[in-house]
Amino acid sequence: MIALGERVRALATPVMGLRWPRSRRNATVHVILFGIFGWITAATVYFAGAGDRTIVGPLKGADFVHFYTLGHLAASGRIAPIYDMKALHEAQVDLVPASESTLYPTVYPPQAAMIFAPFSGWSYRSALLLWSMVTLALYAVIVWSTWRRVAVHRADSTLVLAAAAAFPPFFSLILYGQISIVILAAFWLGWLALERGRPYLAGAAFGIVAIKPQFGLPLAVIVLACGEWRMLVGAVGSVTAQAAAVWLMLGSAVFTSFAASVPFTLRHADWLQSKPYMSHSIRTVTRLLPNWAGLPLWAALVAVVLWYTVKIWKGPAPLRLRLGVLILASVLVNPHLIVYDLVLLVLPLIWFAGYLLERGREAQAAAFGRTVYWLFPALIVPTAPIIGIQVSVLLMTGLLVFMVRVASDSPVLAR
Repeated sequence: MIALGERVRALATPVMGLRWPRSRRNATVHVILFGIFGWITAATVYFAGAGDRTIVGPLKGADFVHFYTLGHLAASGRIAPIYDMKALHEAQVDLVPASESTLYPTVYPPQAAMIFAPFSGWSYRSALLLWSMVTLALYAVIVWSTWRRVAVHRADSTLVLAAAAAFPPFFSLILYGQISIVILAAFWLGWLALERGRPYLAGAAFGIVAIKPQFGLPLAVIVLACGEWRMLVGAVGSVTAQAAAVWLMLGSAVFTSFAASVPFTLRHADWLQSKPYMSHSIRTVTRLLPNWAGLPLWAALVAVVLWYTVKIWKGPAPLRLRLGVLILASVLVNPHLIVYDLVLLVLPLIWFAGYLLERGREAQAAAFGRTVYWLFPALIVPTAPIIGIQVSVLLMTGLLVFMVRVASDSPVLAR
């Protein structure tokens, strides 16, 4: 495993050597222009077009229609259709006729239906706008509060905040009406609790990840391998509280229906994948191979990533580096990850930037900045149709290796 890790490190080193931009001012201008172009495009898609469809054809808030339908079913007490694909689609079309050509299997646990029940009193577009405002507000609070806590000086605030606003997964999150902001908030709250030395509360926050459980693998490994039992107690309590709330609102039958849907989801995992240019994890690389070779290779690469994650967690590095590596690992090992899910990276990118800038590591900060600079276009430029994968996977792998080395060399610092 160590030899494989050294090989990954050797392959990733050229990634960190990418050149451009030549200065922070240069990078700031580029990021602002990138953000302006991205948000103008997003706003055009979001608001233009008659009815519930955009001017380019797809439904406005393409994924939100699924959550909107789940919320309506939960609010009206119609539980059976939630995990019945045919009945769910019929309910969806009744609510939003323009979505007839879009089919969504229910892969989310019942908490999703409970969260969106309050939105059932609004029309589809009003509910979508409200959810977008909630997402924007949460994202702004998370980004600003995180940067304030980790930045010793504010010289780079303009660049960091502009980059956060222009981050492609963020406007993808808004355009699709997805719920990845909930997972981002869970990691943010968990970090704040750990900073205050409250592992039970941290575990309770991390338990919210149960709504998208594929992000919980590295967390589970850390808890078990490092003996973080207080976090485990908090997480179990959080999941138990969620289950109790679901039981009170939706009844016990919803758990049976969800459990029955899991084998279908696992059997048809590849069918549920989005277009290759929207997928950004190690699994998208190994999926290029036949299953008999791709799955073992994916498992081996996941084992390497998790091994290094555990090693860093046990080491002396500051919490923000250790948790940042964990979140980056959660993204890379995720078997089903779409571009909007990468909004989680805003936390580790801020933590890493703050650490490198405050410690006077100019050369490392420059290499980090160049990698992040190229990651932005790599998240939206469709390289997969040309080379089979998104270049973003290589950049994120290089970034993981780079930060593992930084964290391994880091002294114990005040949190």
